[in-house]
Amino acid sequence: MTTHSTNLSRAELVAAHDLSDVGTALRLTYTQIASLFHQYREELTRRLVGMVKSRETAADLVQDTYVRLLRLGEEQVVEQPRALLHRIAANLAIDHLRKEKSSAQAFDGMDAALTVPSQAPSPERELLAKQRLRLCLQAIEQLPPRSREAFVLCRVYGHSYQEIALRMNISESGVEKLLMRALNQSCEALEAIDKAE
Repeated sequence: MTTHSTNLSRAELVAAHDLSDVGTALRLTYTQIASLFHQYREELTRRLVGMVKSRETAADLVQDTYVRLLRLGEEQVVEQPRALLHRIAANLAIDHLRKEKSSAQAFDGMDAALTVPSQAPSPERELLAKQRLRLCLQAIEQLPPRSREAFVLCRVYGHSYQEIALRMNISESGVEKLLMRALNQSCEALEAIDKAE
């Protein structure tokens, strides 16, 4: 279990804990909210430090708690102001820990993606392959015209010996001989390329 998961679980347990409060139902005025904030600020900060493990984050969350309470304004009747402050603060801490956990998981996912080796060839290999292809094409262009035609029909267009024989008006054994010559010359050219590298 990660630290974020542990902190989140603790925070949820602390938030679920029953907080008793002394007080009667009242509509909170701005002055009362400010008074509550100053009265319980340190208490809330200590509680949140225990949940989020950071004094700075806890202080920010206490400020957010105050803002949330201000939004309630004089509209809502509050029976237990202290409990309400603690509930808002705990909920904010849980939300913070959840966001932290999901961003940590997203970051871990990105790290994992970066460690996967690329299937793409390196720029050097790509350059060598292009040079090799260019030299192979040059070798094919240097073949005698009939050998080149048989080679292209067979290797590029995928024609059978029979189809090539009909097209070139020669026998299948003649096609085989032309292809053997073309392959021999191509192999010699490739060997020369390999020796040069």
